[in-house]
Amino acid sequence: MNSFEILVNEDITSWDRDKILSTFFEYKEGKIEFIGKAHVASLYNTFLIGVYLELKTIVGLAARGLILNAAKKEGLRAGKGIRKRYEKKYGKLSREKAIFIARNMLEIWSKGFGWGKFSVNFGKQGVAVSIFDSFEGDGYLKLKKEESEVGMCWMLFGYIWGMLEGLLNLKLEGEDKMCLSKGDNYCHIELDFVE
Repeated sequence: MNSFEILVNEDITSWDRDKILSTFFEYKEGKIEFIGKAHVASLYNTFLIGVYLELKTIVGLAARGLILNAAKKEGLRAGKGIRKRYEKKYGKLSREKAIFIARNMLEIWSKGFGWGKFSVNFGKQGVAVSIFDSFEGDGYLKLKKEESEVGMCWMLFGYIWGMLEGLLNLKLEGEDKMCLSKGDNYCHIELDFVE
């Protein structure tokens, strides 16, 4: 099986980091490919936060909306891409299978990308995602050395939101309820189904 087939068919949630890296990431000279398609890179956890804060000084509070919207669009593109690729090979993507794939993606983001440790709960009304050791929340605290008035996990929040909309093929309304950057012990996002 190739890495995409593994993503959509095998439960990887108990895999260790080494197995995830060797299965889903290919190291080529000067770049890293994820699932044989996307060129990915590592960043310091203060890098994105530095960009956010600079953008905030230029455009004010609109910075959050700009980053959140851009991240959501990219997550949506990724979620729809996975859905399309799955349906081309296997037929209609059921809600249960979409949830299965989403759990696998979050595990890859956790152990492969180091975005934080995710705990996700899919309910009848929506999805709740907790992120422990968020790289954005931690990056904010390292850079600013003070708590934020608003959650700073803009990329994570937006990307998760969009990816879930694309995979589940439905609209979600989202809110970041807690954030490490605000002094909370972890970040928490709630996404309600809009049907």
